[in-house]
Amino acid sequence: MDRLDAMRLFIRVADTGSFSKAAADLEIGQPTVSRRIQDLEAQLGAELFLRTTRALSLTESGAKFYDRARSILEAFEAAEAEVRGLDNDAVGQLRISVPHSLSRVVIAPALASFMRRYPDLSLDVMSDDSYTDIVQEGVDLAFRLGELADSSLMAKRIALSPRKLWASPIYIAQQKDVSRPGELSPEDALHLRQQTGAAVWEMTHKESGEVETLRAAGRFRASSGDVLIQGAQDALGYILAPDWLVCEKVRDGQLARLLPEWEAAELPLHVVWSGGKLKGKARLLADHIGEAMKAKELQEPAAA
Repeated sequence: MDRLDAMRLFIRVADTGSFSKAAADLEIGQPTVSRRIQDLEAQLGAELFLRTTRALSLTESGAKFYDRARSILEAFEAAEAEVRGLDNDAVGQLRISVPHSLSRVVIAPALASFMRRYPDLSLDVMSDDSYTDIVQEGVDLAFRLGELADSSLMAKRIALSPRKLWASPIYIAQQKDVSRPGELSPEDALHLRQQTGAAVWEMTHKESGEVETLRAAGRFRASSGDVLIQGAQDALGYILAPDWLVCEKVRDGQLARLLPEWEAAELPLHVVWSGGKLKGKARLLADHIGEAMKAKELQEPAAA
């Protein structure tokens, strides 16, 4: 086996901590992975992994070789990209991780045009609202909403979406005497269930800059933005959401702006990757999705 391929296989096994996971990622048999790692150890004259029935971990020699192998591969890939022009083209496979609602509304509809533009590219899309371990899962690029926690991962913000209050026309008609966020019923706020206790939404008046806090303690919580949208459509209450999440329903007349003079802090969208410079097919896709986000911005007149 080619030494560079051996290094790539070794790194994938080390990152996943499993021969079987590495085999699944690379679409080869587990016995083949085990044999190739044994061949590599024989070439090096050192054991790279501590093997037990429950765990797989690097030996001291394995840990040193891991750092060296990663540096060698990064240098080789940078040289290859420079020669082949991969910084401006997309070839090979790109594995991405995306939140479900963002995937359905923004990313999935944008992928066809991207793949037609780059016919030598294949995509592997993981849609999951939980945070995927991008190193263990071999993810090249993850799309993440909201502020990011501190980590060793690299990140770049590609979009910033103002959040607004939305509700069904029926619900809005029932709120004729409401003119400020604080006058809305907290029990009618539809919000994400990951939040403990009552969610606190800080709303800002677009013209005056006045800030008012809205305590969202609704009877209806969900872990999916799509479920919250359905609740709002059914006049169960109101939601706080960016344009991209509700644009389809707004254009269909099923949702409209509630208190259009007020907005909350913008919701960022970041791309996250494991290290090095964002380049090649990953950078091209990040830019493409950034443009797709702009297309979801709503310019409709404020609802009465």
